[in-house]
Parts: sequence; structure tokens; C-alpha cells
Amino acid sequence: MSEASLKWLREGYPGRYGLSPEEVAHVLRGQSTRGVVQRIREGMKSGRYPGARKIDGHLQLPIEALAEILEPSPNPAPVVPTVDHSKPIGRRKSAIGPRIAFVRASDFWEQVLRSIGEPEFADELAAASMQAIADLERDFAHSKAERERHDLQGSTPLIK
Repeated sequence: MSEASLKWLREGYPGRYGLSPEEVAHVLRGQSTRGVVQRIREGMKSGRYPGARKIDGHLQLPIEALAEILEPSPNPAPVVPTVDHSKPIGRRKSAIGPRIAFVRASDFWEQVLRSIGEPEFADELAAASMQAIADLERDFAHSKAERERHDLQGSTPLIK
């Protein structure tokens, strides 16, 4: 890393440890349009920009790491991006959603099957739908009982 680039960054951002994705985009690209900032943010999350981390709930790239990106050392050690697999990427997937979707769709298809003269298949679909509803109710009661048990024991509940 060049001492000149580190000095330039420290003068430009005095008293700062790290820079936000918007500031990194401005330093690296000279612009901070939404697309550029989004690519920088994704790179910080994926490990493309080593040293990036969340500080006080905000993604930041340390000034030293940015100086290294601007002017790399002659023989830098290889950087292996790390991905934290303990946290889900994107939205958390619900185990309940697909089952509710099945129940809603089965009501429609049960009516269709009855209207085209297939009452046996409609009855079979209705039974499967009733079983899915019973399973959902049982799972809900079980998770509620677990939360209450953990509350009574004074520990934090496990979220499933």
C-alpha cells in the first residue's frame, strides 16, 4: 500500500476509520450513482473488497484496505474471500408459505375436479388439504408451547 494514498484518504476523511459504500464508490469511480454504489455494496458483502465489515450496523471499508485497493503492494498475500454461511442470504424462506399456498390452491383445484366429474380425486385432494391444515395447526401449537416453555425457564426462545 502506498503511504501517499493512505495520507490522501486520511486527509479527505479525517477522523474516520472506514468509508461507506457511497464514499468508496466516489473514491474508486469518481461517481456515486445508484448502480455503482449497489455494485460496491455487493462487492463489500461478497468479500471482493477485503476488510469490509459492518460497523454500527453499516457496511464500511477501512481506509487502509481502500488505500491497498488504490495502490496495491508489490507482492500482496493472496486474499481469499470469506462468506459467512451461518446467515441466510436475502430473505428468510418460510416453511409455512408453501404449505399455505398448497391449501389455497387445493381449494380451487378441488372445485375444478368436482366440476369436471372427478369426485374421487377431489375427495383425495380435500383430504390432503385437511391434513396440511392439521399439520400447520400442530406445528403452530408446538412452537407456541416451546416459546412459552423457554419464557418460563428464563432463556431465549429458539426461532424455527
